[in-house]
Amino acid sequence: MHDFLEYVVKDVDAFWSEVWAAAGYPAPQASYAFPGPGEVSNSKCGPSDDRAAWYCPKDDHIVVSQVMATKIWEGALKAKGNTDPDLGYPAGDFSVAYAVAHEYAHHLQDELGIIRSSEDERERFPVYKTELHADCWAGIWANSTFHRGILEAGDIDEAIKTTLDIGGYNFEDEKFHGTPEQRREAFLTGWNSGVPVQCDTYLLSQY
Repeated sequence: MHDFLEYVVKDVDAFWSEVWAAAGYPAPQASYAFPGPGEVSNSKCGPSDDRAAWYCPKDDHIVVSQVMATKIWEGALKAKGNTDPDLGYPAGDFSVAYAVAHEYAHHLQDELGIIRSSEDERERFPVYKTELHADCWAGIWANSTFHRGILEAGDIDEAIKTTLDIGGYNFEDEKFHGTPEQRREAFLTGWNSGVPVQCDTYLLSQY
């Protein structure tokens, strides 16, 4: 699992580095860790645990625990986000790849000032908007895998499975990330367009 996670994050990084270079930006600079069961990765956002799948903007650190990645791969997160009936999408390796690409998208947002790097900065957008935007940029990377010939049959359905599993309905929570349908729509917007600017709608429109 560690090798797979490392492969994905390096592929995501290489793709966005080319996009950033074409736009005249310096290459993204993020560190990452994929701790095994019971292992801890420390960052300025605190220590990780076996539920970790997050990005820390304080030190540009991406953490995805191998336990969490395995649960995502197996589609074992249904109770985490909602109790909707399962629509029958498969889980698999691209479920994990989507999650990694989503966290990497938060790093890109940090570099562009879309999300704040410290508690002293003002939040520019509600959390659900930046989460849907990150879902959309994960879809942008997924689109690139198709055009580079490395996407496998069923991969996109696997990513859709995870977007539906992790969406929720607690609209009153300031950390609300979007409903299952919103998260699926955002990912598919990126997947279908392949154009990063198309994802701006998730920051600028009301949902």
